[in-house]
Amino acid sequence: MRFPLVVSAVATALSFSSVAGDWPGHRFVEASFLSFEDKFEDERNDYSGYGLKGSFLINQHLFIAGEYSRVEDTVRFFDGYDNYRVYNRAIGLGVITPVAPNTVLDLAGYFGSYRLEDKIVEGNVIFLDRDKYDYLKAEATLRSMITPQVELYGRLGYEFLDEPRLVDKNQFTQAVGLHYFVSRNLSFLAEFERGDFLGGTYTQGRLGARFSF
Repeated sequence: MRFPLVVSAVATALSFSSVAGDWPGHRFVEASFLSFEDKFEDERNDYSGYGLKGSFLINQHLFIAGEYSRVEDTVRFFDGYDNYRVYNRAIGLGVITPVAPNTVLDLAGYFGSYRLEDKIVEGNVIFLDRDKYDYLKAEATLRSMITPQVELYGRLGYEFLDEPRLVDKNQFTQAVGLHYFVSRNLSFLAEFERGDFLGGTYTQGRLGARFSF
């Protein structure tokens, strides 16, 4: 009686391993439009921009991922303007853990940085101020293919900012999103994310397209 149980367990394990290796969300390039808002006490700022992401499988359970984004806001006045930009870039390594035939858990660690740039132009005078904040990030993402065309996911993140000027160096993020696959290789995405940002809070909406390979 034990032999069929062993065979069943091995078959299940191999099936889960295949899910990890064939999962469309781990070999891709992606581009998206971003709408970003941050809040610091009574101040609120709205930005728009773009984001780029990519991921590559090392083997069935390991992947390398990277991301880059730029959002900005420009306020114009009589003889000039104020342009404020926020850059984010990160690269990391992740582990894929199958938890069900159609569900996987991604655990990943990243090293990244935020770069803030404030450019004020008044007539012929230009003022430029830059700041950089390095961080370490850990993320857990639960993905599930609820139909052959639709993937739903939720993500929790933690960032530690290497910045002595900040009183609280810990940042937490949460995100939910979906991918709609029009083919095996092409999907469209929508995501909402919120969390802590350099002593304040932020919300971000993302719409884009992903090519999986």
